[in-house]
Amino acid sequence: MSELTEDLVQQGLTAARVGDTDQARRLLTKATQQTPDNVDAWLGLAGVVESLEEKKECFAKALNLDPDHIEANAGLTLVEEKLAAQNPGAALTEEKSAEAKVKVDTGVGFCHRHPQTETGLRCNRCNKFICPKCAVRTPVGFRCPDCIRQQEDKYYTGGNKDYIIAAVIAVPFSLIVAGLFTTILGSFGFFALIIGFFVAPAATGAIAEAVRWGVQRRRSRYLRHVVVGSFLLGVAPFLLLSLMSGILGMGFGGLLAPGILLFLWIATISARLR
Repeated sequence: MSELTEDLVQQGLTAARVGDTDQARRLLTKATQQTPDNVDAWLGLAGVVESLEEKKECFAKALNLDPDHIEANAGLTLVEEKLAAQNPGAALTEEKSAEAKVKVDTGVGFCHRHPQTETGLRCNRCNKFICPKCAVRTPVGFRCPDCIRQQEDKYYTGGNKDYIIAAVIAVPFSLIVAGLFTTILGSFGFFALIIGFFVAPAATGAIAEAVRWGVQRRRSRYLRHVVVGSFLLGVAPFLLLSLMSGILGMGFGGLLAPGILLFLWIATISARLR
């Protein structure tokens, strides 16, 4: 194999692994045209062409070059089995049916989360097939969501008890801050918008730090969700009161202060307790 053809094959296989099948087809087709007696190029092309007939042709050409090639034999048998299923009149021999059951890695499979999606991309940690929709790009390559979650779990040292502690701290503080914020800033009218942008993040940061102190800085996957939920419970009564005042004809200006708090608080909590 010439060095140029080898580069084309490797680039084509890499494109297939990351889900760029169009680029993979182009590179591998060029490799087969450049060096028609290259078995690896035909096998790689078989994995990225679309129709079963095209796959069959690629595997057949690989077998013509190397009749004893295990992957080419298994790949051709599997393709013929699929074609036979589409055409009941075409039957496989008993010997080929047995060979079709032999599990051989031909470089192409089906996503373990989406079994109907064919892919050549694998998780570089567990080696399972994953489609481009499932693949998560990391600094060390593509990984499946399951491996990403397992890796993240190593950083979470908290338990369910921490969620209770967080709620006990966040709910009363949220009620107090929301009450003060609505009562005091509500009287400033439009200026509440300007003041709120400075006061709300500071108040939210103080509550986030109180929660982190309460859980002794342990990390939990859903800690910020619990704190945001606690905050919503604290702000909800004041939002409802402001809404009722607006319905009764007293104007909706009272919604401004709790609305600012709601928007800025959720953003700050999400950033502080990631």
